[in-house]
Amino acid sequence: MIRVKLDSDTLGVPACEESKRRQWIVGLTVVFVFFVFLGYYILVHWKEFSFIWKSSLRSIVIAGIFLWVGFLLNSYQINLFLKKFDTHLGLFELIFVTHGMMLGNLVIPMRGGSGALAFYLKNSKKLDYHKFVAIYGGTAILVAMVSATMGLIALGYIAFTFQIYEGALSVALVLILMGSAYLALFPPGFKKKYPGRLMELLYRLNESWIALSQDSLLIARVTVSLILINLSQTLSLYFIYESIGRTLSLSSTLVISSLGAVANQVPITPGSIGFFDAVVIETPRLFGLDAASSVMAVVLFRILSFIICLAFGVPGFYYFLRNPSHSNN
Repeated sequence: MIRVKLDSDTLGVPACEESKRRQWIVGLTVVFVFFVFLGYYILVHWKEFSFIWKSSLRSIVIAGIFLWVGFLLNSYQINLFLKKFDTHLGLFELIFVTHGMMLGNLVIPMRGGSGALAFYLKNSKKLDYHKFVAIYGGTAILVAMVSATMGLIALGYIAFTFQIYEGALSVALVLILMGSAYLALFPPGFKKKYPGRLMELLYRLNESWIALSQDSLLIARVTVSLILINLSQTLSLYFIYESIGRTLSLSSTLVISSLGAVANQVPITPGSIGFFDAVVIETPRLFGLDAASSVMAVVLFRILSFIICLAFGVPGFYYFLRNPSHSNN
């Protein structure tokens, strides 16, 4: 779940500035350490990266294209929810502001880019914060459900074909699937028994998500888009592995991508740095990929992600800056 700056007059949730400051310090420290590691790793392995760039440019370009397709599908998926709340964005506005959100999420702790998008939608489209939180939280639930399902299918195929069994991993995915499916398909309703501004916020969030989840066509379309996003990321990773000369099967890559998508929902660090990377480094080793190749693949994935988000996210901040804080007065 994301944290956005809530209007204290509307929702009555006081901001904890000291806690936010600590989160930013920790998050930005993680980003700094990651970039130091990234720079050091590229410098040490400069010959390998230079060789990959010269000999595998085609595979890298294809990987980048599939990654961007996934980003565009993410824009489409967000737009499906926004339309449900009668919030309409133009095509270029949608692409740029969602890529700006993704760029912000890659460098700002606690999904700061999502907070910027929530602020933008509040000022320019009058979308209430609690509705945006319901959209983002609901997306996280559906991502977990889709990723767990696809991961279980891939593990089943691998177990049947290669006799490789991952019991603990399967149990974890089953638990994630059960919990997310329950929240997505049978969301519990909160009765308004307890007074207070915080409880009122929870009631409103709950009502917004129930309104979204009861639209079966909407949930089906969002789920299909999330499946396509996962497949796009899978194909991107597949060509990244091909570019470093360590091609994995599509089924193995699907497991890696699905588990990475689950880990990517952890909002503590910018871009889930550390969580996503640990999963996408360790999981390939189950399929025979050495640690050095796994690290190189993750580095390439991160580089491509930053290039795409920078190219389309920087114009996105133009839209954010067009709506300063006083525009909502």
